[in-house]
Amino acid sequence: MREVKIAGVIVAGGQSRRFGSDKAFSLYKGKPFFQHSLQAVSSFADEVIIVTSRTLFPRFNALAKVKVVEDMEEFKGCGPLAGIYTAMNEYQAEWYAVLPVDVPLVTSSLVDCLVSKIDGKYDAIVPVIGGKLQPLLALYRDSVRERIYDQLVSEEYKMGTILKGLSVLYLTEEEIGESEAFHNINTKQDYDTNIK
Repeated sequence: MREVKIAGVIVAGGQSRRFGSDKAFSLYKGKPFFQHSLQAVSSFADEVIIVTSRTLFPRFNALAKVKVVEDMEEFKGCGPLAGIYTAMNEYQAEWYAVLPVDVPLVTSSLVDCLVSKIDGKYDAIVPVIGGKLQPLLALYRDSVRERIYDQLVSEEYKMGTILKGLSVLYLTEEEIGESEAFHNINTKQDYDTNIK
């Protein structure tokens, strides 16, 4: 029985410039992209929060049956790190399972794999797929909140930077057992080629 309190965080503040429309609402298997992220994390989280922009807030609020919040005023437009920080301040948990909205192939078995690795000696659990860090589909401990704040105040918005100096468990593709789940859809070509 899991005793750790986990919050699911769906980071949905992007402007989808390369995609050309709000990709969070594009369909895969008849459901909007964001619903696949929600479905993957819901059974592991005590609460799921979608963090989005003021522009997209009404649409998410109408469609999602979970809590929807806007990025904190102080860090609006500062990227996914700001979204994670907003969620950490919105809901108190020990761990935050972070997912983007543009990975419609994500599975609950992937989240289960990450959650199963939770250990008090780590600050973060981050997959490494094809040699690339995947900090936007990862787990973060609440103890990282202050570090995230300091980084945002310093106007350093790169997700990878927050991992420097933390105790991170990096999981390989072999350990996770699936790599398709990490395929993010950035353009209409990605969509047509990979999932449509």
